[in-house]
Amino acid sequence: MKTTALPLPRRFNRFTMQLAGGMMPPAITHWLGVRAISITPEQIGVREGLRAGVAVGSVMLLAWYLDAPLMAWSAFAAFWTCLVDPGGLIRLRLATLLKFGSSGTLITGLLSVASGYGLMPVFLALGICIFICGLARQRGPVATQISVLAAIVAVVAVCYPQTPLGGVHLAGMFVGGSVWAALICIFAWPVDPYVPQRQACAAIFREQANMISRLLLLSERNALDHDALYHEISSYRRDIRNRIEQARKRVEMLSADVLNSRTHGTLLRTVEAGDRIFVAAMGFEHAAFTAPLPPIARRTAGLIAATLRRAAREIASPQPRPECLTRQIRFLRTAGPRDGDLFARCAHLCADALTDLQQTWRTPAEDEQITTSPSQSKGQSWPTAIFVRHAARLSVAVLIAYAIALWLDLPYAYWAMMAVVVVIQPSVNVTLPRALERVAGSVAGGLLAAVMGVTLPMPVILLLIFPLAAVTIALRGVNYTLCVMFMTQLFVLVTDLVSTTHGWDVALSRAANNTIGSLVGLAACVLLWPGAKAPSLAQQIMAAVSANLRYAMLAAREDKASWNEIEHARREAGTFSTKAEVLYQQTRLEGLRRSDYLRTCGDILFMLRRLAGAANVWWLEYNDASLSLRAEERSALSSLAQARPLTKKTGLSEADLKEVLSLLTALSVEKNDR
Repeated sequence: MKTTALPLPRRFNRFTMQLAGGMMPPAITHWLGVRAISITPEQIGVREGLRAGVAVGSVMLLAWYLDAPLMAWSAFAAFWTCLVDPGGLIRLRLATLLKFGSSGTLITGLLSVASGYGLMPVFLALGICIFICGLARQRGPVATQISVLAAIVAVVAVCYPQTPLGGVHLAGMFVGGSVWAALICIFAWPVDPYVPQRQACAAIFREQANMISRLLLLSERNALDHDALYHEISSYRRDIRNRIEQARKRVEMLSADVLNSRTHGTLLRTVEAGDRIFVAAMGFEHAAFTAPLPPIARRTAGLIAATLRRAAREIASPQPRPECLTRQIRFLRTAGPRDGDLFARCAHLCADALTDLQQTWRTPAEDEQITTSPSQSKGQSWPTAIFVRHAARLSVAVLIAYAIALWLDLPYAYWAMMAVVVVIQPSVNVTLPRALERVAGSVAGGLLAAVMGVTLPMPVILLLIFPLAAVTIALRGVNYTLCVMFMTQLFVLVTDLVSTTHGWDVALSRAANNTIGSLVGLAACVLLWPGAKAPSLAQQIMAAVSANLRYAMLAAREDKASWNEIEHARREAGTFSTKAEVLYQQTRLEGLRRSDYLRTCGDILFMLRRLAGAANVWWLEYNDASLSLRAEERSALSSLAQARPLTKKTGLSEADLKEVLSLLTALSVEKNDR
């Protein structure tokens, strides 16, 4: 049979998708997930990185050849333009690049000229500019990206004081680098606009396959100590629940026009299929940790894992082939009768979800009505209080960081202000992790750049600009710390090429300034117009307890809950448990790992995961014969829901947590003894 080779762009697309999907071994991803470190290797943007490498590297090569240090500004503009490119449909990309290019050019000219007139004009201009950028966050995620990078342009421009003519020249440098990068982003290496969404959907199925496969490798339950058991149960559920919600957000951010309604409907149904299969995965997990899996269950689990991996490969493809899943679906239906034991029911649930996905691939809904998500909708005409507070806090913090840099006579003061811009978020709960990631990435990247700066000759450093720019852009959606680490190396080496100081001086200045800026940002979030106090760990855990109890009571009620009811309750329970576990892991990293309070919190979260797994099984195994067995569960759950700690609104103590733990433990023992 004659075979037809794929066109080069499609072959390259398939290669990069396979590379991104298999870049990191599952064991490493799982190890990081246990520690609540978010990393999504499937979102590596190989083509976006190559385009950025060409855009930045070519500008730096020209600057080095012409011996024009000021052209570093064009290189920065090219890098920021590649960074602001949101991907997706061409219309959205063009509008975003145009908005950033025009605003960045205007900001460059005005702020550099204001800096040339002295401290009072530059402080006034910088404060107003940053305040406006802070308000722009209200208009959605794309506007947030533009506003953050526009604020970065402003803080860098104030460190390049110019005369009016010099300001025009510097603005010209910016627009040149921005236009050059925009041309490369739009016309070089055509990109499937839906690759990030497809990869996010494929990762859901791939991680569920890893979760089920790992169950087959576990020893008997008694061989696992308490901590290992908790991590095994919680980490995969937390990671998969996060992936499902993030994939849903990515799909809903697609614009609702005729051109992409078909793709939107297909991807949204893919996420829903993954969410349905998650029920079966949790059912298998609960059974595996309750008793050793029988041989038939192990074979069924292995078949489900292999089927999910096959489905993940097809989902990541621009044109999935429905017939590739037909054989696996047929085998899943032979695991037992539809109303048989837990494992047969799980197999049929997976088969039904995959059959619906097959049908979607064959006849996707072209005229599906798509609702606009909150992240898509345009912002309100008047800024809300939270964004006004954020804008004011951001502008004041940037000015404080600038004043500290001037007072200490710090070189490269814009790095301190850049740290403030990217660290400060409307919520202090997001600001703290971002600050820690920023400092860690800057220190690691600064040390690596320093070593390269003092050991490598200038031509070699120039050659490194291309891979560093490419890797930075490629990793922007994978992990923030990794992105900052490579970005630090890029900025330090670019500064090396156009300045008289090299190596350790520039790298250490970068690390020191980033640390100062991160600390200023943290202090500003805590001290300047703080919003409502973030829920404590105890409050987050109590919210998770309430959500999981509602889910368990719904699963155990006399009349079987519908899919929509149980799915909403399960998502809510998983989301609250995930939030509590992330805060719990962050608190452990603060050095309180041996605290009795934290041990109690960890035990409660472990019990909640087991309760959710049991509730999942109750719903799956619902039949007339099980109603009498459920009466005892309903009574125990109702008593637990009325417990004193759960009805308290404030003043939760360690004693309250221990009381809840004892009630959950009694409920767990009651189930297992029956």
